[in-house]
Amino acid sequence: MTPRLTMRPRFDLPAETEPARFFAALQEILSDPDIPYVGQVLSRHAYLQLPPAKRTLLSPYLNLQVVTVDGHERVRGRFTPHPAVWTGFMAIYGVLAMVGLSGLVYGLAQVTVSESPWAMLAAPVCLALGAFVYGAALIGQGLAQDEMYALRVCVERMARGEDPLRRGSGKSLL
Repeated sequence: MTPRLTMRPRFDLPAETEPARFFAALQEILSDPDIPYVGQVLSRHAYLQLPPAKRTLLSPYLNLQVVTVDGHERVRGRFTPHPAVWTGFMAIYGVLAMVGLSGLVYGLAQVTVSESPWAMLAAPVCLALGAFVYGAALIGQGLAQDEMYALRVCVERMARGEDPLRRGSGKSLL
């Protein structure tokens, strides 16, 4: 299956254990100095990311939460950029929308007074810039693909009760 083009990819895993036990095991794993991730765990929500020394502008931020789907509890993961980066993207989209709409309204006002509606060009320009920003987000997501894969594998192993680092202990974490 080809990956969908989306700003914040998500995945669902069947929760094979009680959510409280899953998140308790995740908390224990995050306290392990050998684990290559940092994060925070709450009762039904957690996030994982790379430690600050390894983090870049493109590094993924994985939000995990327990959701009920068709009567079964599942762990839902959603990859996003760091919240500050995500807020920046949304601010850019907001500014582009306001400028495009303002240009459209000003252009309509120009039409009503029988002037050349040059301001209407702002709308397609802002749409093109928005598409460029979306493409930049997808390129950044592609560049962070290896980190996203490693985070997802860690969570998949946790969901199965395995050691996410496969240190060979053979014991179940849950």
